[in-house]
Amino acid sequence: MRIHLLSDLHNEFSLFQPQVLDADVVILAGDIDLKGRGVHWAREVFPGQVLYVPGNHEYYGGHLKRTLEKMKAAQDARIRVLDRDEVVIGGTRFLGATLWTDYCATGNPAIAAFTAQNGMNDFKKIRTGEFRRIRPADLKDESVLARNWLREKLTMHHDGPTVVITHHAPSLRSLADNPYAGGHMDAAYANRYDDLLEMGADLWVHGHSHTACDYRTGTTRVVCNPRGYPGELTDWSPDLMLEL
Repeated sequence: MRIHLLSDLHNEFSLFQPQVLDADVVILAGDIDLKGRGVHWAREVFPGQVLYVPGNHEYYGGHLKRTLEKMKAAQDARIRVLDRDEVVIGGTRFLGATLWTDYCATGNPAIAAFTAQNGMNDFKKIRTGEFRRIRPADLKDESVLARNWLREKLTMHHDGPTVVITHHAPSLRSLADNPYAGGHMDAAYANRYDDLLEMGADLWVHGHSHTACDYRTGTTRVVCNPRGYPGELTDWSPDLMLEL
C-alpha cells in the first residue's frame, strides 16, 4: 500500500498543484480549503482514490453538522470524506475522524479552553446548533465521541494493516519541533491520546500542527506532512510517500 500524504494545504490562500504520484491512496488530513471546495479540488487533481478527513478550517464560514453533510454529499466512489468513518482499500483498513481536542493535554483543561477560545478563529468562524458560535465544550464533545469511536474500532480485529487519519494530533509528541509550542494553546492542537497509539494501528497520520513530524509509539508510526500558510517553513514534502 503506497500512500501520498498531504495536509494543511490551505488552498484558500494559495492554490496548490500536486504532483500525480504512483500512489494507491491519497490522504488529505484536513485544512485543504474552506467548506466543500477541497472535495471538488481533489476530484479535479487526483485520478485515483482519495480519503479526506476535514480539518477545522473546512468549517470556517460553515456549520459543524451541515458543512460535513454537504462535504459528504459531494463525495463519490473515488473521493471519500471521513469523520468517524471506516473504509477498507486493498485489504488496508482506514479509520478517519477530525478528532478535535478535549483540552486536557496540558493538564489544565479550563485554562486551555479559555486560551483557545480567546486565541483561535475557530470560535469566531464556525457555527453549530441554531447557528450560534461554537464553544470549547462543543469541540470537547466531538473529541470524546471520536476518541471512543476510535477505541472501539481499534479493539476490533482486522486481517491487514490499519491506518488512522485525523486532523488534530493524538499526542503532544507531534508538537515537539513546533516553535510555538509550550503553552496551553498546545491543547487545541494535540490530545494526550497516547493510549490509542498503543492499540496496534500500523500508521497514524494527522495535520493541524504546521510542523512536519515522523515518530513511533510502540508499533504505530505517526506522521504529519503539512504545507502550511504561504511562506511558512513547515519542513514538509509535497511528494511524501508512505508504504505499508
